[in-house]
Amino acid sequence: MMFIDYLTQKGHSGSTISTYSKYLACFTEWLEQEQLSADVITYAELLDFIRWLQAMNKSKALINAILCPVRHYFNYLVSAGKRTDNPAAGLFMKGIIRRLPNNLLSLDEMLHLYEYYQLQLQVDASKKIMLGLFIHQGVTVEELKRLYVTDIYLKEGKIFISGSSHSNERWLRLEAAQVLELQAYIKANKFKEGPLLQENKKGKASDNNIVNQVGVMMRQLRQLNPKVIDATQIRSSVITHWLKQYNLRQVQYMAGHRYVSSTQRYKLSNMDDLQNALQRYHPLK
Repeated sequence: MMFIDYLTQKGHSGSTISTYSKYLACFTEWLEQEQLSADVITYAELLDFIRWLQAMNKSKALINAILCPVRHYFNYLVSAGKRTDNPAAGLFMKGIIRRLPNNLLSLDEMLHLYEYYQLQLQVDASKKIMLGLFIHQGVTVEELKRLYVTDIYLKEGKIFISGSSHSNERWLRLEAAQVLELQAYIKANKFKEGPLLQENKKGKASDNNIVNQVGVMMRQLRQLNPKVIDATQIRSSVITHWLKQYNLRQVQYMAGHRYVSSTQRYKLSNMDDLQNALQRYHPLK
């Protein structure tokens, strides 16, 4: 079995496999240059590989991206019986500056948007439902596109958010107002199954295209609050608010984050932590 077949078997997408292959070529080029074999290379020699990348002025983020398929490659060699260990396991570049969530909305601001959106702008029910899912469940636009009527459990007051290659599945509680709105929306449209929010399958911009609808929604919301930027900003605001109520692991689950580090960066959104981060990564230090 080839490495590409191994990645396919592990469920990686075609685009991910293509990216991994490109980055792995950098590693195999170095192996040939150093006359080394991946079957016997050691952890110490892998550190030499990192130094080689640094000498080529590769950023820490890019080096980490290159190391990812290298770790997969060693796992492949172990599965093929060519190695008994993975020397790249746990090998990461440290000190990478993560972009911190900023321009966040307060909980009061988000609830005000939710309360007055339909009242003042007279929008259709589907947009009010989408806004509710953004504000109360912190969903992404991609998750909106994957929502089915069968994912809504009105009696239990819950919603199921399916996972993807970038996020984990989760069950989240619906607010009482959302249950009533969803019940009326599903009944009015006579939905029994299929997508909850209809989308144009041809990908063209139209009233039925969810991405387009969200874009229209954000422009409308800016009429109520000029601070509104996009759906990502709302999700960041929601996750930051959750961290004030729940522990880190709970929020990781609620946000659908695969890695706790993705959740941790939202803890830096308060001013004290943000100031510490700025001091730590000040360009003059």
